[in-house]
Amino acid sequence: MTRLSPTFAAAGALLLALALPARAANVTVTVHGADGQPAANVVVQLAPAHPGAPRPPWTPVVIVQRDIHFVPAITAVPVGTTVRFSNQDPYDHHIRSEPAGPQGNIPPAKNFEMRLAGASGDKVASADVTFDKAGVLVLGCHLHGSMRGHVYVASTPWVAVTDASGSATIADVPDGAADLRTWSPEQLVDQPVAQKQVGGANVAFEATLNFTPPKRRRHS
Repeated sequence: MTRLSPTFAAAGALLLALALPARAANVTVTVHGADGQPAANVVVQLAPAHPGAPRPPWTPVVIVQRDIHFVPAITAVPVGTTVRFSNQDPYDHHIRSEPAGPQGNIPPAKNFEMRLAGASGDKVASADVTFDKAGVLVLGCHLHGSMRGHVYVASTPWVAVTDASGSATIADVPDGAADLRTWSPEQLVDQPVAQKQVGGANVAFEATLNFTPPKRRRHS
C-alpha cells in the first residue's frame, strides 16, 4: 500500500475541509434595557471569526414615507445593499442624510438628498440609494422637520433590528466564535462588544444595554 507523506495528507485534509459546507445556525438575540424591559428598535450585529464565503447581496430594502414618518424608523443593512425610498404620502418629501450620534458629530455613512413627489393614485415616487460604506446616518426631510429615521450600515451581513419583544433572529450564522454588537440611536456611549460561541441549529443570546431606551410609537 502506498502511504501519503504528512505534507500531502495535511493538504488533502485542508482541501476536504474547504469543500465541505460550513455549519450555520439561526441565532436569536434578545435585548433588554438597563431597566430589564425588552428593548425594541435596537440593531444587533454578529461578526463571525470565520465568516466563510461572501454572501449574496440583499435584495432592495424599502423605506416608506407614510404619515410624515420613515417606516421603518430604523433600518439595518450590510454594506453594498440598495435601499429604495418610496413616498406614499400625498405631498412631496425632500429626503436628506444627516450626521448621527448624540451630538450630531458622526458623519453620515453616505451623503445624499432627493426630492420625491407626493403619491397620486397608484403612482408612487421612488428612488434608490446604494450604501457602500459601513456606518450610520440620520434620515431627515427639508420640508418636514419632525421626520426622523436611521440607517445602520453594517460591515457584516449578519445584522437585524429587534422587534417589540426585544428579539431579532439572524439566519445562517457560521459556527464558531463571533462578536455580538448592539446599537441604538438613543445611546450616549458605545455598547460593549460581547464574545459569543455559535454552534448548533438554533442559538439564543441575550444582551443588556447600558441605558434605558425611551418608548417609541410604532408606525406600520
